[in-house]
Amino acid sequence: MKRTLRTVSLMLVILGFLVAGSQAADNPRVLSAVGLIPVDNINMKHMWQYKEWVEAASNGQLIIDIKGNGEVIPTEEQIFALSKGRIDMIFSMGDDISQMTPLGSAMVLTDMPPWEEREKGIWDFYREIIARDCNAYWLGPLYSAQFFTLTTNVKAMGPNDLKGKKIRAGSSFFNSVKAVGAVPVSVPMMEIYTAMERGTIDGFVMVPVGYTQFGWHEVSKYWVGPPLLEGSTPSCPLINMDVWKSLSKKEQMWLTQPIVDHLEEMYGFHFWLYNGQKYGTGAMLDAGVARIEWSEKDNQWFKETWQNAMWDYVKKNMADDDFKRFSSLVGRDAE
Repeated sequence: MKRTLRTVSLMLVILGFLVAGSQAADNPRVLSAVGLIPVDNINMKHMWQYKEWVEAASNGQLIIDIKGNGEVIPTEEQIFALSKGRIDMIFSMGDDISQMTPLGSAMVLTDMPPWEEREKGIWDFYREIIARDCNAYWLGPLYSAQFFTLTTNVKAMGPNDLKGKKIRAGSSFFNSVKAVGAVPVSVPMMEIYTAMERGTIDGFVMVPVGYTQFGWHEVSKYWVGPPLLEGSTPSCPLINMDVWKSLSKKEQMWLTQPIVDHLEEMYGFHFWLYNGQKYGTGAMLDAGVARIEWSEKDNQWFKETWQNAMWDYVKKNMADDDFKRFSSLVGRDAE
């Protein structure tokens, strides 16, 4: 009789677990999210992959509901909307959060792969500063192995040919554009095509991924100069801090562990993406954008001048203590 009772009790416990699991799956925690650019653009692949990882890790108990992109919340407003709790998560980049924290501009300057950033304590630094400045938790780098290209309608055989030319760039790069002798212009990303077509700008600095998806090859003739800020990882998947604190430790782990588990995979994917024939520089060239190579001397000057101007910009805008700590973590003299 006792053995029968123990068996029945065990069955009831198992049934309780099954019911609880079923109820959790039927009533998952849902986090609302927006992407930076059109969600079907290849640059947003990491967002969809991350959504799959989280939902698989949680066995459907944590769902990321991607609402759209700038049509839902304008790109320039997303970091503010996140801070105020109007949206739970954003998949953004450093330059786009720089309106709220100068750290956003600095994130392209580490010049190291994400796993090295983690080992050196840079991830912890990011989380501390973004929590303080943006009321948000930095989940980790999803988008890495990045670099920027300068494409123009000016046949620039060297840096001197860019002097006085109007170059569209993110606000974090304005100092760099000026340092190489060009004129920085602010144009929303989705208006680059029209600005190039009308001659409002002579060129623009942008990542090459998705270039042909935006049709920019139709209004740009040349890719000039060297790739800029190679290896940068200014990826900012962020979650509102109040939402983050409301999650259990297990739920928080479901959001952060997949990024750690797939660091090298995503790094390799983006390296292929940036350099590949399908979406990256290969696709640009295949679509008719001509490559103008500069001399080694010109390339070195351009890259160093661009990067040093970025450091000057970051130093000017960051708090002294933040700048010193960041410089130390990256291995650069703060002076």
